This record gives sequence, structure tokens and C-alpha cells, in this order.
Amino acid sequence: MTISTKLLPFFALAITVHLTLAACAGGPSAPPHWAASSAAMSEAFPDGEFIAQQGRGATRAAAEADATAAIARFLNSEVVSRVVILEQYWEQDGTAGTRTEIEAETFVQAQMQLFGVRHSPDAFFDRHHREWIAVAYINRTEAWQVYGPRFRQQAQTLASLFEAAESEADPFRRALRYTAAQDFARSPEFQGAQGMGQLLQPARMNTEFAGVQTMLSTLPARAANARGGAPVFLDIPVDFESRMQGAFSQSFAALGFPVTSNRAAAAAVCVVTVDEGRQVRDLGIFYFPRVQAVITSPAGTLFTFNAEAGQQAAMSADVARRRAYEALAERVRYEFSLETGF
Repeated sequence: MTISTKLLPFFALAITVHLTLAACAGGPSAPPHWAASSAAMSEAFPDGEFIAQQGRGATRAAAEADATAAIARFLNSEVVSRVVILEQYWEQDGTAGTRTEIEAETFVQAQMQLFGVRHSPDAFFDRHHREWIAVAYINRTEAWQVYGPRFRQQAQTLASLFEAAESEADPFRRALRYTAAQDFARSPEFQGAQGMGQLLQPARMNTEFAGVQTMLSTLPARAANARGGAPVFLDIPVDFESRMQGAFSQSFAALGFPVTSNRAAAAAVCVVTVDEGRQVRDLGIFYFPRVQAVITSPAGTLFTFNAEAGQQAAMSADVARRRAYEALAERVRYEFSLETGF
């Protein structure tokens, strides 16, 4: 039989479609047991042993990639939700929380590369929906073998910071050491690590790292008590209308450090030196104010803080000076907690 040359394009297309369908159906067409239902999925990949997700795609590789992405979304959601709870516990502001969530997602992506996501060998082609379905999974025990030592290092660092605070004799420095422990516990790396550990092996985290949980639960109160027990005396030789006294008193109080008028009872002394930067010109009186605060305790110098305000001017000396101190006080209230990190 001779085929008309006019029909050749049609047969070529038919052959192409047939070969394409044959290629798509090259994998198993009978669904494996795990594809029957969510219960069957749980039987094939028990939650206590695996973290598993299904994926779909036009090819097997695409389906496996989609399944891997589903695991990433699941881990991101779980770890970030734990981080958000910790943020609320630590009373961080919304901006800090958002940044920590983003950093936690980055942390999750890095851990997935360490764990080594696997794919079930029985991916299949769903003829009804004309797509591949695959499963990606993480073996919890294998992941913990990689991850456990890493969190152990985090726990040891926290324990070292906590013990250093506990053993510190100087009251003000003890408060600073507790703050350092708090900052570490609030860090995205530690929070993400703790959240991932709880997600992978909650039972092991609760038993092996019970001491860490105790430290975390008592740390806020211990830090607050340490700050409250470290009063500060303000030594301000040059001031105007008590602007510096008020600004530094408010700044220390906001950080939890009481200000005392009894120098002998103070745990630390903050010596505040103001450089008014006064200049008399034809156009008026100008101030370029600067301030330096040096915090010392019996243990030595603990911190030095510097701030300056921009040019302040007026025809009247008192008005110009008041503006200078008002502007400088505002810089102190804004910058002190950020710069000191107490």
C-alpha cells in the first residue's frame, strides 16, 4: 500500500504523539501503596521516622523537584513558626521578628543540603492527570546524626555564656554577661537550630538538652534581676536644665538599670562629658554639641558611648544652648541602647 505524500505529515505527527505518550508512561503506571491516601502515605513513611512530601510534575525529575520543594516549605513553615513563638517570648519588635523569620528560612535551606533529601524509587506516571507523582523524604535518624552535634555546639556556647554570668562577681558585668547570653539565645542561628532540632527529634531534644531548656526558661528573669541589682550613678559635671541627666536616666531605666543618687551604693559609675562646641558668629550663636559617657565599675572600664548632634543656632545664647542640649538628649535616647547593646 502506498501512502499519499499529503498524509505523511499527519502520520509523522501521530508517531510523535505515540512516542511521547510512550515515554511519559515509561515509569510504573500502577500507583504504589503510598499514593492511595494520606493514611497510606503515613504508613509508608511513618512520621516518627521520616519527613516526607509528595510532588507532581510533567517529568519524573520535575515531580521529584516539586516534592523536595514541598519539604522545604514544610520545614520553613514549622521552623519559622517556632522562631516567631520565641520572638514573642523574648518580646522582640515586629521588625526584628520579620528579619529573624527570613534568616530562619535561609538556615533551613542550608540544613537541607546537609541532610540529603532522598526520593522514593517508586515514582509513577498518573495517566488520568497525565503527570508524574513522586515522594521526597528525610530520614529523621540520619538527619539527627548530622544535626545533633551541630546543636550540641550551640548548646555548649549558651551554657558557657550562662555559667560566665553565674560566676561573675561584679554586679554590672554580671548583668552584661546575662545580656550576652540572652542575645545569643535570641540569635536567628540559635533559634533556628533549636526549632530544627525540635522538629527532627523532639524527644531527644527534650531529654538530651533538658538543661538548655532550663537555662532558657530562667534566663529572662535572671537577666532582669541582674540589671535591677546593678544601679548606676551618673556623674555629669556640665549639664543644662538637667537635659543630660534626664536622657541618660531614661536610657538606663529603659534597659533595666536603676539610677541611684548614692555613688557609694552604685554598681557602676557613668561619667558624662559634654563638649558644647559653642561658637559666636556674626549671624548668631552656634553650638556643635558632643557627649561622651564612660561606664566603669570596680572591674574596670566597661563601655564608652559617644554621640553628637548637628549644628544648633539662635540669636539668643540661652535659646541656642537649650536647642543644643535638647538635640543631644534626643540622640542619647535614640542611640544609647543601640550602641551599648546592654
